[in-house]
Amino acid sequence: MKHFFKYFLFLSMAVFSVACSSDDDELPTEQSEVTTVFYNNADELAATYDTGGTVSPTLRSQIYDLYKRGKWSELEALFTSSNLNGGWPPANGGFNIVDDVSFTMGQKYDRYSGAVGTYSGTGAPTLGGSFTSPIINGYVYTFTQRALNKPENTYDFYYEIEVLNNLLTFKGQTADIIPWFNQAGRGKQTMWKIPIDPATGYQKTWNKLAQEGYIKVTIKKNPSGNYPGAVGVVIQQ
Repeated sequence: MKHFFKYFLFLSMAVFSVACSSDDDELPTEQSEVTTVFYNNADELAATYDTGGTVSPTLRSQIYDLYKRGKWSELEALFTSSNLNGGWPPANGGFNIVDDVSFTMGQKYDRYSGAVGTYSGTGAPTLGGSFTSPIINGYVYTFTQRALNKPENTYDFYYEIEVLNNLLTFKGQTADIIPWFNQAGRGKQTMWKIPIDPATGYQKTWNKLAQEGYIKVTIKKNPSGNYPGAVGVVIQQ
């Protein structure tokens, strides 16, 4: 009887151990929201934030690992402590990147910005930049989903960009937005690969693209309150 009790106790412990092991195996593993890694290695990612080539291979690898795993708060803290990229995130602020996306007639985008150069407050301001958010089935992403680096009321213009035809000769790059600057992020962004304007030596402005007949720009809001007369201004050929 004594030996039987020992055998029963041993068998019970073995079964309990197997059950615990099985439970551990069934625990959900951490899944990253980064489902598509556009950059093949740490050096490719580093090209988006370390143009001078000053970041060590060790730090580059650490950044690449955090980026792949979607550890955004840790990544931002590392960028801040290492004084990288002027505080901006890597990968142009995006993850799950899709490259060479065409622009098609009827698509609408929006963005916040100030004027390029000076603006008198009358007529159309000169507007520039590359990053927009798509308006998808009428949905407009919130300000905090865009993860911009300044408060909304510091931007002079919020405007909508409508593609008027299928004639644009360049493409874009879409991505989910990295949470950053204490903003929620996780909206959508489209980076326009706008070519250089031979007349200025700089990237073409939205005004220039409108002048060429590709887009229409409509100023919807004046968040800063500096130029209320600009609301409703349409920039078109």
